[in-house]
Amino acid sequence: MTDTSTKFDNTNDLSLSTQNNQQKNRLSDDNHTKAEEIWKKFLELLTDNLKESEIKTWFSVISPKSFVDNVLTVLVPSEDFYGMIERRYNKLIVKILDSGLLGDDGKLKYEIAQASLFDNSENENLKTDEQKKIIRLGNPYRIFDNNIQETQDVLPKIKLTGVNEQEQFSSNLYSKYTFDNFVKGDSNELAVAAAYAITNNPGKTYNPFFVYGGVGLGKTHLVQAIGNEILKKYPDKKIYYTTAPDFTTQFTTNIARDKIDFSSNKVGTKKLDSFYKSLDVLILDDIQNFEGKPGTQDFMYQIFNTLFNNKRHIIFSCDKPLNKIKDIEERLISRFQWGITVDIQPPSWEMRVAIIQKKFYESNIEVPEDVIHYIATNVKDSIRTLEGCIIGMIAESTFIYKGEINFEVAEKVINRVIGQVKKSKNVSIENIIYSVADHYSISENQILSRKRTRDIAFARQVAMYLAKELTNFTLESIGLNFGGKNHATVLYSHKAIRDLIKKNNLLYNEISEIKEKINNL
Repeated sequence: MTDTSTKFDNTNDLSLSTQNNQQKNRLSDDNHTKAEEIWKKFLELLTDNLKESEIKTWFSVISPKSFVDNVLTVLVPSEDFYGMIERRYNKLIVKILDSGLLGDDGKLKYEIAQASLFDNSENENLKTDEQKKIIRLGNPYRIFDNNIQETQDVLPKIKLTGVNEQEQFSSNLYSKYTFDNFVKGDSNELAVAAAYAITNNPGKTYNPFFVYGGVGLGKTHLVQAIGNEILKKYPDKKIYYTTAPDFTTQFTTNIARDKIDFSSNKVGTKKLDSFYKSLDVLILDDIQNFEGKPGTQDFMYQIFNTLFNNKRHIIFSCDKPLNKIKDIEERLISRFQWGITVDIQPPSWEMRVAIIQKKFYESNIEVPEDVIHYIATNVKDSIRTLEGCIIGMIAESTFIYKGEINFEVAEKVINRVIGQVKKSKNVSIENIIYSVADHYSISENQILSRKRTRDIAFARQVAMYLAKELTNFTLESIGLNFGGKNHATVLYSHKAIRDLIKKNNLLYNEISEIKEKINNL
C-alpha cells in the first residue's frame, strides 16, 4: 500500500514538473516574441533621428532576448561595441525610453556575450554578482551583463578537404597578429569594434568587411586578428589569408598549368577555384593591386558570389577608400559595398604614446616618460614607422649605450629614419593661455571662464588648439587646465581651428605670431 502511494505521488510530481516546464517554455517564447515587437518599435523610433547607415552599423547586430516586468533584454556582441553605443547614442536612447516605450520605470538591459577584448586577463575571474553594472540614465537605467567566454590558447591547423585529404591546410595567418596586442584608439575605434563583432558571428555580421587606411596603420594586423580570433572560437573553420598580388600570381600560374595539363580537376584554375570556394573565411589584403587586372577581377567576382551566397565571410583591406580605386569593375566594387566599410586613421598623440609604451614593455625596457612623449611627438605618420624607430632605438642602445634609451638615442634614430626632429622644448599651458590672452587683448581669467561670447570663445579654442599642438598633455589633461572641460571639447576646438587655418591665411599668420610669442617666453 505504501509502495503504491509513493509511486502515485512520484507520478503526480513528474506530471506537475512537465506542466511547469511547458508553462515556462510558453512564457519564454511569449517574452521573446514581445521583445522582438518592442525592439522593432525601438528601431522605428531610431529612424526619426538617425540615418539608415548608422542604424545598420550600430544596431543591426543587437538582438532582442526577452521582455519581462518592463525590462527589455538585448544581446550585444562585445563590451567595446556596447561602450561606443553608450558614447554615441546615450541621449537618444534615454529619450526613447522616456517616451514610455517600455512602460512605467522601463529599463533596457544589455547582455554582453564577450568580454572586452582589451580587458586585463585578471578581470576574467569576476564573480557573477560582480559582472553586473547598473548605469543610471535619468529616470530609466540600463543593466550591463558581461558573460565572459573562454578561448583556446593554441591556433590549430585544419585539413583541406576537396583537394588532397593528406595535405595539411595552413591558414597563412601570422599568429602574433591578435586583438590582444592591437592598440585601440580614436583613430580605429569603429574598425576594431566591427572586426571583433564579426568573430562572434562569422558569415552573418558585417559581411563583407572592407577596411581601408594609409600604409602602416595596422590594417594587416587587424584583418589577421579577425582570422586568429575566429580560429580560437571555431577551430573547424577554414580560414585563409592572402594578399591581392599573391592571389593574382596563383591565378596566372594556374592558367599556365591549364594550358599544359588538360586533365579535369587535378591542376589549374579548377583546383584553385574549388579551394577558394571551400573556405569559411577569406581574408584578402591590399586589393588595390587588382587595378588593371580584369581576368583576376572576374575570377575574384565568381569566388565572392559563391562565398557570400553560402554565408561565408569575406574580409578585404585597401590603402584607399572604394571611390578612389581605379580600373576595377563596377560589379566587384558594388559587392565590396554590400557589408560595412570602415577606415583606420593615423594614430593620435595619445595612441602613439600607448603604442610606444606597449612596445618597450614587451621588450622589458624601461624608458623615461618624457622620452616616450618626445618620440610620440616626432613620429606621426604610421605605426609601422613608429615600430621601426623603436626597433632602431633598442638596437642603438644595446650596442652603443649599454641598454639605456635617452633623448640622445631617440633623436639620433628618429633623425635617421624620418630625417627631421622637433627639438625638445617644454611648453606650458600657462604660457599658451598668457600668449593667447595677450594677443587678443583679453584676460587669462576670461579664457578660463565659462563665458561664451564670440571673441572669448574663439580665443579659448585657439588656446586649446595650441595646447594640443605644442604640448604632450593628453586631451583630458588639457581640458582640466581650461576649467574642467572634457576631452571632446578640446578635440572639437582643435579641429575647428585646424579647419579654419586651412581656409584663412590671416588666421594662419595670427597663430604663427602667437607661437613665436610662446617660444620667446
